[in-house]
This record gives sequence, structure tokens and C-alpha cells, in this order.
Amino acid sequence: MARKCEICGKAPQYGHNVSHSKVRTNRRFLPNLQTGLVNIKGKTVKARVCTRCLRTHSA
Repeated sequence: MARKCEICGKAPQYGHNVSHSKVRTNRRFLPNLQTGLVNIKGKTVKARVCTRCLRTHSA
């Protein structure tokens, strides 16, 4: 299952962990996805959405 919001399309972003010695290692920033009931075009459906979309489109 893709880690992607079904409403806004928010997906993982990439960056670096930076240690005290400034060594950079790759990391991923994952979206906070939750399963919830949301209204899409007047219908209530169960979807995997980010918390911002869950707050604005909640049933």
C-alpha cells in the first residue's frame, strides 16, 4: 500500500539526518496517514488520508 493521501496526494519527502559531526545520511519524512470516514463529493467513504485532510473533510 502506498504511503500517499488519497485526497491531496501528499507522499513521503526525502532529506538528511545530520549528525553532530555533520555527516549526512538519507531519511524519509512520512505523512501522518490515518484511516477515516471522509466526505468526497457528498458521499461518505472510508479512505486513508493525512490528518489535515481528515480534519477538513471529516464526516
